[in-house]
Amino acid sequence: MKRRTLLGITALFAMMVQLQAQELEPATEAGEDFDLYAAISLFENAEDLEDYEKLLNDEANDVNNLDLNDDDEVDLVRIVEYSEGNTKVLVLQAVIGDDDYQDIATIELEKFGENEISGQIIGDEEIYGPDYIIEPSEETASLSSSYSMAVFVSVHAWSPVRVIFRPGAVIFVSAITWRVHPVWFHPRPPIARATHRSRAARWHSPHVHASKARHSPRGRSMYSSKRRTSPTAKKHYGHKSTQQNKQQQQNKNQQQNKNQQQNKNKQQQQKKQQKKRR
Repeated sequence: MKRRTLLGITALFAMMVQLQAQELEPATEAGEDFDLYAAISLFENAEDLEDYEKLLNDEANDVNNLDLNDDDEVDLVRIVEYSEGNTKVLVLQAVIGDDDYQDIATIELEKFGENEISGQIIGDEEIYGPDYIIEPSEETASLSSSYSMAVFVSVHAWSPVRVIFRPGAVIFVSAITWRVHPVWFHPRPPIARATHRSRAARWHSPHVHASKARHSPRGRSMYSSKRRTSPTAKKHYGHKSTQQNKQQQQNKNQQQNKNQQQNKNKQQQQKKQQKKRR
């Protein structure tokens, strides 16, 4: 009986892993221009949050190709940190104007025990669609589940996580604003979206995968009142559904025109035949 139960649990876990392994598709073109698989991987590689900002904005890392204010320059992305007890929320925020910011995604960190900290990156719902959640797989850290209803991978060993949760840690305040740029920043134009996506694909590996559920019990409610959006940015999300509808309408119009032309040609042919009979 125990063996059957164990086999059932194993099969269920394998099914969960298979579902999680399916890649998510962003709801907008803006979501395609900022790759969250790359963003969570770079978070693991960063030394601290200041270094993480640099990695996110480094052209060589193929993560950021955003231009939400349509000024032909890739937007700078900064980090905003919020903290309440064992819950930390890091907001990845595009700087697109003077006091004009657009949240792109959040990293939710929840400490359940000394060596049990969950970490997930969640895309902004307007940009990526609902439940666009990416997290590390068991290949990158230790598997943990004793304090959570869901199995997750502990990120307690990641350098920026250690910095954030160390005793006496001070909330990170980014130096990046619309008027103040870091010394390492070099303005650059966005590249073709297809090119960006092909380059960012190198981050889509078994080390990270999509998740069906959030692990932090407080992250969502803690962040909801702090979310920043920009009317300027919303004009440049590039909703795929809208574009697809436009394309479908264009195809429909073309087909209607084609049918009308065929009917017209048919009528003309019939008139010619009638004249010949007379």
